Amino acid sequence: MDDHVPPPEVVDEVYRFLGVINWWLGGTRATLHRFREFSRDWSPGERIEVLDVATGGGDIGPALVRWGRDRGFDIRVTGLDISPSALSCARRRHAGSDATGRIRFICADVHHVPYRDRAFDYVTCMLFFHHLTDEDVIRALQAFDELAVRGIVVNDLVRCWRAYAWTWFFTRPFNAVLRNDGPLSVRRAFRPGELFALAERAGLRWLTVRQGFAHRMTLAGERPLTDE
Repeated sequence: MDDHVPPPEVVDEVYRFLGVINWWLGGTRATLHRFREFSRDWSPGERIEVLDVATGGGDIGPALVRWGRDRGFDIRVTGLDISPSALSCARRRHAGSDATGRIRFICADVHHVPYRDRAFDYVTCMLFFHHLTDEDVIRALQAFDELAVRGIVVNDLVRCWRAYAWTWFFTRPFNAVLRNDGPLSVRRAFRPGELFALAERAGLRWLTVRQGFAHRMTLAGERPLTDE
């Protein structure tokens, strides 16, 4: 799906696969762990607005809503994607879920969103940056910075040969799109030091990189008070 738009049934299979992988191999947990750290400064019952950029199949939104509900927070998620087919899949997959009413989906480019600056508490994304060039990552981070009051959480793959080998192996039983795009995504991904250097170039030196389980990493942080 990196280079073309497949039929809806293929899109659905791709996003189901990614949802399972993110849940069982720690991708979702890595994002939630960063939000758990941020939540230490939240007030009980506080409403938290999150923009999920390149939401794809929309998996992180319900996970955030449920996680927040379990801890007494009212998390609302806006899933943003430039792809109508991805958003159609997300709406189908999460229609009638227990997160309904706290999630909405918007079709737009992050650089041309219908929201004012600082419209969200946090901006997050998952498996998005490996689709971008260095300059695109810098521009995306700067856009995130303009939209977020409090902080940013980026979650993506780590480029290494083990991740490539495992991705090649896990995608063999699935459709041609997954067999192609899975390993290709690892090849296009960044290493932690590379991603941190791009954050510095974007002027966001308050972000930190952490590498986690299953060759995933997060680039995240909360805005320093002096930066407001």
